[in-house]
Amino acid sequence: MWVNNLEVPTIAIAESYAVGSFAFLGIYNTEGEFLKLKDFIEAELFNELKKKGYPCFEFSVESENIRKYILEIFKDKTIQTEKEFSFRINTLPANNQDIPKEYKILKVDSLFWKMLSDGNYENENFLKNRLLESWYSFEEFENKSIAYCTIFDNRIIAVMVGTASFHNIIPIDIETEVEHRRKGLAYAMAVNFIAECLRSKYTPQWDCVESNLNSYNMAIKLGFKKMNENTVYWFDI
Repeated sequence: MWVNNLEVPTIAIAESYAVGSFAFLGIYNTEGEFLKLKDFIEAELFNELKKKGYPCFEFSVESENIRKYILEIFKDKTIQTEKEFSFRINTLPANNQDIPKEYKILKVDSLFWKMLSDGNYENENFLKNRLLESWYSFEEFENKSIAYCTIFDNRIIAVMVGTASFHNIIPIDIETEVEHRRKGLAYAMAVNFIAECLRSKYTPQWDCVESNLNSYNMAIKLGFKKMNENTVYWFDI
């Protein structure tokens, strides 16, 4: 997170580790503020991203008030764009879905985390990296969010993690290993995740870009309702 003024911030850049993207927030006050923002991005932020191996800078602008000013900063870049959709759900999906008996869906609770840390499951970083990139610790995650995973032969092969919590809204990060896809695992895992969210008074949020038709169709199949769309921008750095 970067803000232009610690005492009275008017512009902010927030990074989401889960998706590797940045969001610009704030309001326009003076041209000078945006010149300082431009200097910070070019002199510091881009250099830091290059060191970390980021090939491009991906961002969205959450405030219409500053969109044209942010795009003006990057007017010399070859910018690509894509629509991003946000869905939410406040009821259980109409249908559950059976999965092959060799798979098992488990909630990521303190007992599971201990077993994971004790080496009881293979591919532990498939879950741990996602969870700890979004939360400072497992304890913070457990107090504020939810996660499920799918086990196959003591190996974690699919995960669904709530990557943040704001006003009880939980955005979802989900992935299944390629060789285990098209078996209904993501849908079944999502049903469990949604049910747990509703029991805990959370609202799950599903985000996807327009080119990811599988993700878009999964959200619709689960019963998520579209509540917002925005534009994602990116360019090589």
